[in-house]
Amino acid sequence: MIISQKPEEIREALALLSKCELKRVALRECHASAEATKDAKGPFSVRVSHNSTANTILDGILRIEVRFQIESYDAADPPRIIFNLQCSFALDYELEDRSLQPSAESITAFKDGNAVFNCWSYVREFFQSIASRMELAPPPLPLLRVVPQVQKNEGGDHPRTVRRRPTIPVESRSAPTPE
Repeated sequence: MIISQKPEEIREALALLSKCELKRVALRECHASAEATKDAKGPFSVRVSHNSTANTILDGILRIEVRFQIESYDAADPPRIIFNLQCSFALDYELEDRSLQPSAESITAFKDGNAVFNCWSYVREFFQSIASRMELAPPPLPLLRVVPQVQKNEGGDHPRTVRRRPTIPVESRSAPTPE
């Protein structure tokens, strides 16, 4: 799974990150189903998609909800779905200054990057736990990879990497795109 943001989005997310602290991560809802498991052919593949929403700040708490859809397929031709998991996590971030009103750009960059990163380990564990309870053995979810977005040079069409390794704290690396 890859999170990638433009430098200006990273700056916006950092502006909010420096003024808040993660106080709670909670499973909000889930649905899991085992599908064609009897004659499933390995190796299995996994597809992950996600989206996030930010609620209004209430009493100095910014609540962000991150939803994930995870599907595991077998190696049959055509591939068949063997496992489906939909879940959402609520993340509460306490603002240092209760009167702070972050910009819409900061909240968007933060919810699309930091919040996804902050709950990814919970999602990976939840996926493995539920799958094993259904007597399934899909591959583990991938690690979250942080890759800076590529920008084009001013004078040409050749892309260049903005930064190979961002020099920001791990918690602030951002912006989801499905693999």
